[in-house]
Amino acid sequence: MLGELNWDRYWRFELFRRRCDPLDFRRWKRDSQRELKALYPGRPRLLDATAGLGDHTVNLAEEGFEVTACDTSAVAREATAAALSDAGLDVPVIATPWAELGARPERYDLVFNDALHWTYDEATLRAELAGMLAALEPGGALVYFFADAAEPDAGAGRRVLEWDWEQMSRARVAWEHTLGERHVCLSIVAERGEDFIDEHHLYHVRDRSGATALESLTMRRVYRWDHARLTPLLEEVGFVDVRTDHFPNVKGYHFAMNRAFRPR
Repeated sequence: MLGELNWDRYWRFELFRRRCDPLDFRRWKRDSQRELKALYPGRPRLLDATAGLGDHTVNLAEEGFEVTACDTSAVAREATAAALSDAGLDVPVIATPWAELGARPERYDLVFNDALHWTYDEATLRAELAGMLAALEPGGALVYFFADAAEPDAGAGRRVLEWDWEQMSRARVAWEHTLGERHVCLSIVAERGEDFIDEHHLYHVRDRSGATALESLTMRRVYRWDHARLTPLLEEVGFVDVRTDHFPNVKGYHFAMNRAFRPR
């Protein structure tokens, strides 16, 4: 890999991008939060384990969940806190790694995780799943995406990889923006493995003096955790009743939302 994944660096540049191009992420992400709330009336306690820049967190809180936000990136936590403040929401923001969630005293009805399948290493993922299981109340559910039970065969993830690789440019300029006297251009170079695609992010930065710098990181798209491979791992850790529901979204197609439950 060209560079390790550095979430602080990634979110720092994403914040720069959004200041220049304020994309409405909350609008197209809200479908999953709205459908989840329809499944859980009242005010369930929910841990948003992938807070990022606060898009899910704000939506979930506005939908009526009693939310705690979680992210190990300091940049992400600061951005989430700012987004919550701008929305007039009082939500705690914590930094606990997924594998250590069970050591905290709080227990939740739901753990929301939209990046569960980004973990490549099996032992690491098993520890993370165990931490999230321990953070749930009996009968509570882990909510996750990608591993669609409608495609239960072992080749499902590989088919998604093949489709993504066909559609993906091997090298591209993802975005280029100037804010004040700072200019940033993001180039992405894609490299394929057997069950992953590495996207090497190259941030070309020019400051007001004309000095230039290059910062990099690698984001790995992981395709090994389809339903066939992830479900046995969930069950080994102690989850039960793994299920998938399908819902329409604002883009006009259906998405899969998965749940795995802690036994009562």
